Amino acid sequence: MEPVAENGVSRARRIGASVRIGAVLAAASLANYLAWLGWDQERDVEPDGSLSGPYQPWQVAGLVIVLGILAAIAGRRGHPKIGTLSIAGVTWLAWSIDAATSDDSGLWAVGAVMLLPAVFLGVGLVAFLAVPRETVNQEAGRAE
Repeated sequence: MEPVAENGVSRARRIGASVRIGAVLAAASLANYLAWLGWDQERDVEPDGSLSGPYQPWQVAGLVIVLGILAAIAGRRGHPKIGTLSIAGVTWLAWSIDAATSDDSGLWAVGAVMLLPAVFLGVGLVAFLAVPRETVNQEAGRAE
């Protein structure tokens, strides 16, 4: 017989549910990255001859909006920690792999270091702000 941990739900079931939730959010995050940025590898030539890109502002905006939606869903469902780890982690990893395989200058590593805290802080902030207030109040009552 499994030991009952919280609200009649065993620890093993809670861990299994967290793994499933994390996997769904990770898959959604990868699909989000591929849909908005993953397909675009071409740099644009500016009128002065310099190169820019490969992403357009609308692509980055679309990625960020969907990241926010995914983070809000994770938080609203009561999973801000696993949501932040899955969503931000997969997005950062997908960008890093994509950049490392398409950048000859080596500057992708600088971008990866800059992106890491930004994506985790942004996704985490949205996920934790989206947690229902009654959940926060219940958890505060348990801590006392």
